[in-house]
Amino acid sequence: MVNKLKEAGTVVKIDTKLLREVEDFIGKEENRLKFTNKKQFIDIAVFDFLRKMEKGVKE
Repeated sequence: MVNKLKEAGTVVKIDTKLLREVEDFIGKEENRLKFTNKKQFIDIAVFDFLRKMEKGVKE
């Protein structure tokens, strides 16, 4: 059980260029209130991507 919790919080490295794009996207006026930080944005983006992939596989 301890290992599963540790794995859930493992740090993942992100490509520098991609991270800059995320920062630029969050920095835009229309996105500032939607996303408070990079982690939140990436969590939401990955979650949405996985849901779309699941729907594609099931259909």
